[in-house]
Amino acid sequence: MQKSKWFVPFILLASLLAACSDDNSDEQSESQTTEQTETAGESSEQANKEASEDTNVLAEGQYEDQLDLSIGDTGTVETLLGTSEFKVNGVKRLDEVDGELSDLDYFLLVSLTVKNVGADDIDARETVDILEATDFLDGTGYSDEAPYSESIDAIEGTLSPEEEITGDVLFVAHEADEYFIRVREGLVGSEAAKNQIRFTIQASEIDES
Repeated sequence: MQKSKWFVPFILLASLLAACSDDNSDEQSESQTTEQTETAGESSEQANKEASEDTNVLAEGQYEDQLDLSIGDTGTVETLLGTSEFKVNGVKRLDEVDGELSDLDYFLLVSLTVKNVGADDIDARETVDILEATDFLDGTGYSDEAPYSESIDAIEGTLSPEEEITGDVLFVAHEADEYFIRVREGLVGSEAAKNQIRFTIQASEIDES
């Protein structure tokens, strides 16, 4: 009987200790889970913030639009291909090229210098292809046709950083009082080009010889 008298309280005490131990374990587990969740949330938030900052830098680009350029000026464009400088050296009017008439009124032969001012090599042909000529700013323009003409010194090749090349760009053109050479609007709209440049060329500045 004495053994039974002390045995029951002992069992109750052991049960209480086990319950307390379980409660402490649950609290520790919940605390650790909360800390891990908060830490993961902070890391995720920081990563998203850094990614957002990187995206904003890429979207904004380093250069402002340059819309008041003329013959002899230089415009700088940042694109997904790289960063380039364009200089219009002069413009001639041609009625035909290689014995072929223009699909419009005539051709504009543009002497253009392209310089790679980025950190990586660029393809000069792809770089020139971002440009278009138009006499109507609210419409689409015409791309370079020099690569399809045997007598034209088209711009081609690879440009290393700080390397430049001068050649000819050929555009078809309507009869007009002024013309514009710019980055294709679709590239600017899609942010493939980070800024716009625009050369304005008066008809009186075009060499017709």
